[in-house]
Amino acid sequence: MNEFELIQTYFQRDALDPSVILDNGDDAAVFSPRLDCETVVSVDSVIAGRHVPDLCPPDGFAARLIGRGLSDLAAMGATPRYVLLSLSLPTLEVGWVEHFAQRFHQLCVRFGVDLIGGDTTKGPLSAHITVIGDVPTGMAVGRQGLKPGDDLWLFGPDLGGARAYLDVLQNTQADHALWAERYWRPEPQFDFGIALRDVASAMIDISDGLCQDLMHLVERAKKPASIKLQSKMIPLCADLVDRLGTQTALEYALTGGDDYCLLASIPSTARVPEGGHRIGLVVQPENESILLDGQPLPASWQLGWDHSR
Repeated sequence: MNEFELIQTYFQRDALDPSVILDNGDDAAVFSPRLDCETVVSVDSVIAGRHVPDLCPPDGFAARLIGRGLSDLAAMGATPRYVLLSLSLPTLEVGWVEHFAQRFHQLCVRFGVDLIGGDTTKGPLSAHITVIGDVPTGMAVGRQGLKPGDDLWLFGPDLGGARAYLDVLQNTQADHALWAERYWRPEPQFDFGIALRDVASAMIDISDGLCQDLMHLVERAKKPASIKLQSKMIPLCADLVDRLGTQTALEYALTGGDDYCLLASIPSTARVPEGGHRIGLVVQPENESILLDGQPLPASWQLGWDHSR
C-alpha cells in the first residue's frame, strides 16, 4: 500500500459540515468562514519517545493527539470546526493504522470536527495536528487580561492523574485505571470555554502544568500581579494522596501537566458557570509570583513541562 492508497483507505471521509467546499483529497482544503465570526487556528504535535512511549497503542496515540490539539481551541472559547493531520509512520502496520484511524474518526465525530486534509510520510512515529475553529467576533478569550482582584478558577475534572501515570509507565507505581484515562484520553473543555467567553478576563489550558501555565497569564497581564493558591481547593485525582502522600500529590497536580483543564481569571463580581473549582485569587504584586497557602512554592519543584528539556 502506497501513501495515496493509505490516505484513501483510512483517512478520506466526506465532510459533514456544509461550510467545507473541498475537503480531504485535493491539493488543499477549501472552506467558507462563517459570518460574524473570527477564525481560531492552532497546531500541536505528539512524538513517540518524547510525548508518549515509543511503543504506543494506536487508540491512545489518536486520542492524545486530537485531545491536545482541540484543547487549545477550548482555551480561546472557540467552537471546533476542522482538523488537518500530518502523520509519520516508521512502517506501514495495517492493523495499527486501522485502529488509529478508527479512533481518530470517532473522536472527530464526537467533537464535531471534519478532517479536511493532511499528509503522511515514512519516518519516526509522530503526528502534527492543525485545528481550526471560530468564535463570535470580539469574543475570543486571550491570556492578557488577568488582574488583581480576580478569582482564579479551574474548569475540568481533576489534576495530577496524568503525571502519576508516568510513574506507572516507569514501573514505580501499580497500574491505575483513572490515571491511565487521564493520560491517554484528554478531554477538551469546550462547553466551559464557550460559557466563559464573556466571563473570563484571561484563560489558558494547563497542558504544561498549572503553575507554569499560570505564569504565562501573570507574565502577559497588563498590570503586575501575584497569585495566592489554596491547596485544600485543588481537585486531586483519585488515590494520589493515598499512594504518593500529600506533598507529592500537590506537586503532581500543580506542575505535572497533561491535565487539559481550563484555568481562568474571573472578576469576583462575575457570574461563574457551575462546575468550576475556585482555587485562589489574584492580588497586588508580592515578593513571589505564586504563593501556596501563603508560602513560596518548594524550591525543588519544576513548575511544569519544558519542551526544550
